[in-house]
Amino acid sequence: MAHHLLKLELAQAARAAGWMAELEVSGPDGRWRADVLASTANSRRVALEAQLASITAVEIRARTQRMRADGVRAYWFSDRSRIPWLGAVPSVRLARQGEDLVAVEPIARFNGAYWAPEPSVPLSEFVGRVLTWRFVSHAPLTPQRHVVRPVTLLWAHPKCVLAEAKKLGDEEKQQRAAREEQERGERRGYARQEAALAERTARSDQDRAALVRHSARLPGIERAIAQVTDMFLTRVTVGWSVGDSRYSSGVPLVNDRGTLLAVFDPLPLAGPCPDFLLDVGLPMLFPTEERRKRFEEHRATGERLRRLRQQAITAELADDE
Repeated sequence: MAHHLLKLELAQAARAAGWMAELEVSGPDGRWRADVLASTANSRRVALEAQLASITAVEIRARTQRMRADGVRAYWFSDRSRIPWLGAVPSVRLARQGEDLVAVEPIARFNGAYWAPEPSVPLSEFVGRVLTWRFVSHAPLTPQRHVVRPVTLLWAHPKCVLAEAKKLGDEEKQQRAAREEQERGERRGYARQEAALAERTARSDQDRAALVRHSARLPGIERAIAQVTDMFLTRVTVGWSVGDSRYSSGVPLVNDRGTLLAVFDPLPLAGPCPDFLLDVGLPMLFPTEERRKRFEEHRATGERLRRLRQQAITAELADDE
């Protein structure tokens, strides 16, 4: 009798929401039978299941899947105090308040940090919200405080689902930015170590002195040296590693210890910007604004190509997994 009365209430709630509702409707070849089959003129079909008898989570998932295979969504209702399958499928626990049945759990709202409990909802209102997409079955990905035990599926307003997705998306962006910054820091450290090694090696070659003197007379370099001096508050000279391919035909500017501080007038070459100049993270100075713009375009191309290479590597690793 309790089962029959609950089916009648579910059918009445579906009709109040503007849907047609039939009791005890069988599926093709008798693979399933819906307690209440709610439908619309545009062929949407939802099974409202009054499940008062004992059943396992495995069995109820299998029944749900059989209906879903035939294009019917199944939503499960029970007024039992202990429901081991609650939340394993789209389901809700009902409770009696006076003469009325109300939907109690798992109904939740996302408050920006976790899923908090929603007040109970009269059964007819709950069914109406479900059928009109004002409540959707959702698999939460953030902490749950609306139930004693976290559930696989809960009921929530679509705006809450979107809010959770936005929070997770923002967190992923922050984590990705942090990872990228860490990777940039590591590459920057390696690039500066390379520059230091190149400078030490070059200073052991006295034949390079003439090239250093020639580079120190290039147009605009005195002004660049003065700028770097102001930036780092140290004496700045042309590095002996001038001519190294890492600098893309630019001139390294170093302090007395040979530490690279800036690069003067690196030139766009036939290929993309060398990875070293993308990595080193030091000022690039130019004799004219036109030369600077040309190089920035060159560097932007190199950065795009690097991103594409990284995306290709990431995709390849994902395929391997």
